[in-house]
Amino acid sequence: MLCIAMVAQPGRAPAQQQPSCSAIQLNCIGIPNFEGNTGWINSAPLTPQDLQGKTVLVDFFEYTCINCLRTLPYLKEWYKRYHRYGFEIVSVQTPEFGFSGNRANVAAAAKRLGITWPIVIDARNAIWNRYHVDAWPTHFLFAPNEQLVERFSGEGAYPDTEHKIQLILKVTQPNLNVPPLMALLPQDSYDKPGAVCYPRTAESVVGHAQIADASPMGSRSMSSDYHDPGGHRDGAVYLQGYWHMTSDAAVSDAAHGWFAMRYHAIQVMVVMRPVRGDAIRVDVTLDGQPVPRQFAGTDVKYDASGNSYVNVDAGRAYEIVGYNAPYAASRELRLSPQSSGLGIYDVAFESCQVPGTH
Repeated sequence: MLCIAMVAQPGRAPAQQQPSCSAIQLNCIGIPNFEGNTGWINSAPLTPQDLQGKTVLVDFFEYTCINCLRTLPYLKEWYKRYHRYGFEIVSVQTPEFGFSGNRANVAAAAKRLGITWPIVIDARNAIWNRYHVDAWPTHFLFAPNEQLVERFSGEGAYPDTEHKIQLILKVTQPNLNVPPLMALLPQDSYDKPGAVCYPRTAESVVGHAQIADASPMGSRSMSSDYHDPGGHRDGAVYLQGYWHMTSDAAVSDAAHGWFAMRYHAIQVMVVMRPVRGDAIRVDVTLDGQPVPRQFAGTDVKYDASGNSYVNVDAGRAYEIVGYNAPYAASRELRLSPQSSGLGIYDVAFESCQVPGTH
């Protein structure tokens, strides 16, 4: 339940000289600094000294990552409940894609997602390296004396983390009346008794994917004409029409082509961006038909003819198939951009539920 960083990504900064707490083990004292950042949002620049005496959650976040987005409701509720008592969150936006390290894009995402706490932009991966992080999301919970209380990667264990926050706050405020722990949200069934995580197709970072059954002419700096042969293998990427492959994405160079993938999962999220700025309509089908309305993702719309589509107007994760969908042993997803300039960066899947809830 986490977005694993690619082993080799262009632009990753070399590890910097580490503070005494560089190993980030549970016996360490001291919040590693945020030097090497490329900007702050919702706050003036912060140092560990500015955070002394506070209970601090340093959260490595990527606003395009499905797993990070699923942790966000808990962070928002904890901030609402405990900020007044000395609890602070610092989200570190270490980008997975080039566009997601741009300050304007991060600011727009923060506004859209309702994030009000400090965000530090880590476009050169300096903070990521200093904290020895290898996946999104990863969080570090520090007590007011700067001792690391918890390091956790991925989703889940939300009640345990909130309980630790409460215990830390009550050390210095023993009369603090804390609320009941936040209940798990429906999409977090994997943390509930009886939960089952069905097999699912692996996440595909499109810029690093091999295009199945294709041997296009030209290089990555050129557009190539792809031909979808049909008979798709699960998890493989297929293209039809003119596309330009970059290190991050497949970018459409003409209208009426498509991106296709066979998958097995419940929920489907796709990171897309209009690379030239103008919004792009992307028609969406499952098994050759419009997405059934009863389990369409939150970003799916329908035209007067009943065709399903997504309006891609910013670089972000778009929910194509919602969590309320039944488990699919095999489905065929097709995304058909209606103009050039659509970048498709990542396709992610989730497959956990409590049996009988869908």
